[in-house]
Amino acid sequence: MKAPLIYLFFLLFAFNFSAEDFNHEEQRMLSTLYVQTAAEHRASVLQTFKTATNLLPEAIEDASWNALPNLASRERDLAPAIIIDVDDTVLDNSPYEARLIKSGQSYPSGWGDWCNESQAKPLPGVLEFLLKAEQMGVKIFYVTNRKYEYEKGTLENFKKFGIPIEGDEDSLLMRYENDWDSNKTSRRELIAKNHRVIFQIGDNLGDFVDLSLSHQSPEKRIEVVTEFNDMWGKYWFMIENPTYGDWEGALYKFNFDRSNHEIIQIRNKKLDEAR
Repeated sequence: MKAPLIYLFFLLFAFNFSAEDFNHEEQRMLSTLYVQTAAEHRASVLQTFKTATNLLPEAIEDASWNALPNLASRERDLAPAIIIDVDDTVLDNSPYEARLIKSGQSYPSGWGDWCNESQAKPLPGVLEFLLKAEQMGVKIFYVTNRKYEYEKGTLENFKKFGIPIEGDEDSLLMRYENDWDSNKTSRRELIAKNHRVIFQIGDNLGDFVDLSLSHQSPEKRIEVVTEFNDMWGKYWFMIENPTYGDWEGALYKFNFDRSNHEIIQIRNKKLDEAR
């Protein structure tokens, strides 16, 4: 009976420790390490951008190719464009996550400083993809939920690493610029008026569909992905982000004011042992 008693002791200790000393940011340690150290993550991101790169000639040539079918203009001679997210799609923010973990702080603490440091490196393969798209005459729109106040730091970050951005029109569309909120739909609509969007690329479901579809239960969000099954891997490209996103918010019904005990209970309840 000694072994079972020891196991029981450790289980009770682990539960009490997690409930009393739970640190939301510290829980991100393993996912942050995955992003920063896993060869598998690098391969996955490279694979995504190489696939998109290989599809560029066909997407540009085919006038019916459109990543926004519901917003597609009847005009078939519009210039091709790409809509791409910035944070953890173009720029790697895992060092910021590491800072939060080590300091015991939570977002948005230090976020503005990180943006203004302009030190975030490009994700693997993204720079080559963007430069190739630009070379082939594709307009690149960076649609981000970074606040407009961080525009200068973001543009400096782009310049530092050679990320292409044109100055002839607003190519960096940020949150709270022109009354834009976190829902990217209005910005997509604006771009679609004068461009044929060939790809959408992001790390969150809301980078592809209306925010109302992303801010649902995990089950409903999966239904949305299934509904647009034909878009993935051809018109839409998802960059995996295990660190944060609406996938986590969906677990808590987007109520981040829950107690540590509630969060632990929700997580345990969502674990599926039958798969």
